[in-house]
Amino acid sequence: MAEELKIQINDHKEIEKKLLELGAKFVEEISVKDTYFQQPKGEVLKITEDDYGNFFVNLKSRNGKFEIVKYKKVGNVDKLKSKLTQQFGVKCVLKKKRRFFDFRGYSININLIDDVGEFLIVEGENVTPDIFIKELKIKNPEFVTVSFDELKKNLLFKSKII
Repeated sequence: MAEELKIQINDHKEIEKKLLELGAKFVEEISVKDTYFQQPKGEVLKITEDDYGNFFVNLKSRNGKFEIVKYKKVGNVDKLKSKLTQQFGVKCVLKKKRRFFDFRGYSININLIDDVGEFLIVEGENVTPDIFIKELKIKNPEFVTVSFDELKKNLLFKSKII
């Protein structure tokens, strides 16, 4: 089953330069709006709206990674969002740019998320931390084991405390 592993990065331009030097191929950049719905801890349910359409996405956290349970293109996004909002409630909406690269059989993307940060995600079969350390030569990667909506919530919580 496809999975993803992600790390937080500080300078996406530096990471992109390294990717290209290692032979990665830049594919494209797209704009994305993710609407996250309330779910139990470790589960993600969202609607992704991007340049290719609207998608229903369901992820589950497993061993520090996210397993892609369902990724399905949907038609009437407003109707589905309304139904999911009534059923679960909206947790948050995130806007971001995603920059895609192909690298040695992996799909790599850099997420630049408004008000949250920069992240490097590797998607594929049996993704392990070695891809970051050995293949991409990133020293001491800061792995992210929660979903982006949780990061946003944690950032809001921290800013209220400070």
